[in-house]
Amino acid sequence: MKKKDNSVLETARKLEEEQQRIQAEQQALAREKEEAERRAYEEQLRKERLELIRLKQGVIEESETIHEEHEAEKHYTIPQKIGNFFYHNKWWMGIAGFLAAVTGYLVWQAVTTVRPDMIVLLLVDDDILNYTCNAQIAEVFEQYIEDENGDGKTVVDVYYIPASSKTADQSGVTGDQTKLFAEFQIAEACIVISDEGADQFIVPDSTLYDLEDDFGQYKETEAMRFFLSDTDFAKDIGWEDGPLDKDIYIGIRSVRKTMMDSEEKMQKTFDVSYPALQQFIAHYGHIGESDTETNASAE
Repeated sequence: MKKKDNSVLETARKLEEEQQRIQAEQQALAREKEEAERRAYEEQLRKERLELIRLKQGVIEESETIHEEHEAEKHYTIPQKIGNFFYHNKWWMGIAGFLAAVTGYLVWQAVTTVRPDMIVLLLVDDDILNYTCNAQIAEVFEQYIEDENGDGKTVVDVYYIPASSKTADQSGVTGDQTKLFAEFQIAEACIVISDEGADQFIVPDSTLYDLEDDFGQYKETEAMRFFLSDTDFAKDIGWEDGPLDKDIYIGIRSVRKTMMDSEEKMQKTFDVSYPALQQFIAHYGHIGESDTETNASAE
């Protein structure tokens, strides 16, 4: 559940790199083929010129070279043409299929989803945590926000998108990975609850906001992460299966332009989510040195 070499973002990038590599190889093979055909053609012309000279001089009476018959052009059936097209374009079609799945998810979400006041992304691959605590997680955050959309209600939605090596092996570049990639290309959700298994896909160093300057006084804070294991969060959401895993943390996405939304829209979502996170950390955090700082001081 914890280790995987590629993030979902890395998956799309590597697909593109692999396509470029294959295309470069195909171009190189095509150039080699053209060069071989050119040399063969020049050799054929040379032989034909020699044969003509020999014919004119009466050295020979007939030339098999000049009257050589060419192989008839192949004619393919429609199924053969379709199969050939798919074979030579499979990488492009794979990338197109992935992007179509992402686009389809975004369109479906835009059409069917009633916009809540805030969205939390639960990326920890734990079905039990989601099934038993999803509503309670939403209730915790509803304490920290106002009625942002003006519908007279305060609503937080928790989107469960399990991200781990296990889910990646099961779904490839579709399903949960598509949803996760899509969520990070729009500006609807900023707060994430993640762990090491999901980090390989969301790449926190480049996608999450550094909490040290604002919340470094809390011992649970480390770079982009506020760890939840040693807080009362598990109790408040009704989690009864012991402490949360040590690597489970909460963070918030940095403000930046996404593939689908502007930086301004992302800033608007951040401005709603950040005060909620601020209150959350103030409630659950413990002021003091982190374990890392304590160990460093002892040394």
